[in-house]
Amino acid sequence: MRRIIPFALLLGFPFFFFGGPGYHSSRSFAAAWDLGHILFFTLATWLLARILLARNPGRTFFFLFLQVFFGILLAGIGVELLQMGIDGRFPDLRDVMRNQLGCLVGFAFFSPVAVPVAGVRLRMLQAAVVGLVLLAAWPLARAVIDERLARDRFPELSDFETPFERLRWKDTRQLRVVTSPVRHGRHALRVQLSTATYSGTSLFYFPHDWRGYRWLRFSVYNPGSRELALHCRINDTLHRDHGQRFEDRFHKRFLLKSGWNDLALSLDEVRTAPAGRTMDMQRIEGFGIFVVRQPLPLVLYIDNVYLAR
Repeated sequence: MRRIIPFALLLGFPFFFFGGPGYHSSRSFAAAWDLGHILFFTLATWLLARILLARNPGRTFFFLFLQVFFGILLAGIGVELLQMGIDGRFPDLRDVMRNQLGCLVGFAFFSPVAVPVAGVRLRMLQAAVVGLVLLAAWPLARAVIDERLARDRFPELSDFETPFERLRWKDTRQLRVVTSPVRHGRHALRVQLSTATYSGTSLFYFPHDWRGYRWLRFSVYNPGSRELALHCRINDTLHRDHGQRFEDRFHKRFLLKSGWNDLALSLDEVRTAPAGRTMDMQRIEGFGIFVVRQPLPLVLYIDNVYLAR
């Protein structure tokens, strides 16, 4: 272990600065990558504690723990600061917390000196640390569950009848699943819109291969008494390589009447929308709806988003 762990840490350290999930990576991959902080700093705690103890064998558990805990804290903060400006990375307090959780795991289960609690109390301490690890792993479990549900229910893209569908959309702070008004099933998505130049939401996580389908259908509820212009956009992964230009994606404008509006987008039109090329229907990356320059904040509801042949 004394040889393997330093080697593992040496191999793992560059991944703090290179590689990892991108903006459009799956939620499960991003969440699993985040858990790497816990593993790395569990191993770092194991190694650092033994190095410090070898230099001063008389250290008590609490003194050694404080030294390692604050050493890991400083190292974690240093890593976050070094990440600034590298490949669009920014410091993340949650990563620092995961680092410290790794430190707790290292001491609760692999302390090189006797833990000053025994028997039932030690098991309670370890259970509490395991509980924190499970809490940190919840985003991964949630993502895996929802990604499996999305695959199983395809060509339905989002009907808000399963627990985590709101998280398939951006930005979740302005979104809420409601039971009324509803077009299909028991739930719909409430979208809070602002007076920003462009305000809306987009389906971000979904099965990307839309080949073999002719229509994208969805329902939007306008609670206002006046007609409202709603803009829709669709793009593939190549859109980023073409500078995300307006003419390189699909765009359509609908006039929403008051109440429910059942809308349909022709995927043949989507396929031919980019100027000078064909949309890659195997790699559709985003579907968004938005309004433009509204004088007052308003609310829309969306439901029953699916592909049809």
